Amino acid sequence: MHVLFIINEAAGNGKGKKVWHRLQRHLTIHYEIAFTEYEGHGLEIARRWAHGAQTRKLIVIVGGDGTIHEVVSGVVHNDFMVIGVVRAGSGNDFARYFPIFRNAKQIETYVQSELAGISMDIGMIQFGTMQHELFVNNAGIGFDAYITKYINKSRLKYYLNKIGLGKLSYAAAVVRGLFGFERFDVTVRTNDQEWHFKQAWFVAMSNHPYFGGGMKISPMSKPDDGKIEVTIVHGISRLKLLFIFATVFFEKHTKFKEITFLQSNQFEIILDSDKIDSHTDGNYIGVIEQGMVIHCGVKQNAWKTMTLDK
Repeated sequence: MHVLFIINEAAGNGKGKKVWHRLQRHLTIHYEIAFTEYEGHGLEIARRWAHGAQTRKLIVIVGGDGTIHEVVSGVVHNDFMVIGVVRAGSGNDFARYFPIFRNAKQIETYVQSELAGISMDIGMIQFGTMQHELFVNNAGIGFDAYITKYINKSRLKYYLNKIGLGKLSYAAAVVRGLFGFERFDVTVRTNDQEWHFKQAWFVAMSNHPYFGGGMKISPMSKPDDGKIEVTIVHGISRLKLLFIFATVFFEKHTKFKEITFLQSNQFEIILDSDKIDSHTDGNYIGVIEQGMVIHCGVKQNAWKTMTLDK
């Protein structure tokens, strides 16, 4: 089996570099290395390495959710590529659900046994007539994207990573952003059904349960069931929203009437208010205009993950 390590040394504000150096000291198998140097580079590397492959290859990502998003997007529908991950990000939501490598010995055992990968779904979202975006974990419009934009611009994540609390950057940003965010109205359609939500905080589209550094926002989500789960938080005060965010870590938020859960293989989401932010896998992707139709769906058997137990 051919093995490529794609390393984002900047992941986790430098954690990626430290994790790779520690891992590399114990590797004895033959492998290739590629370092990401800019946003989108992981996708380019993965796509180039996967092109024309006729034998099974293992890509091991050393990085966080953003790097995983890029690499998986670069190998969709290529049956010869298997994805493995050594976590090195801040939130590490992928690693909370999918199996990951924890040390060099696990990687080498996997390579020697040549175990087959397990096929997984990938989410797809398209804004109007724009090019579609893929997501491994989740996508969203509203407050979660607003927070993502703030985190990406601020130094908050950097300083929390410095003291080993990077996973709290999302929660800390939530508290700060509560009083600056403007709620919105939204319509959600699937098949022959339609719902209208007033004063929505966010619409989250999930392919697995976790987002925001460990919040289990969508407990019923499974990345291999051919469905996307949509979570809408609506008609709730700022203070109560803060309380609900605290309950998400323990799956208690499912009891609130202001949180609606929907499941289907495709959705249409129409923004009925002014402009709103959007993201995929924690990567801020821009502003959605009022009236724009957002198409969300799922591609089945889109990529393969390795099969070790977590």
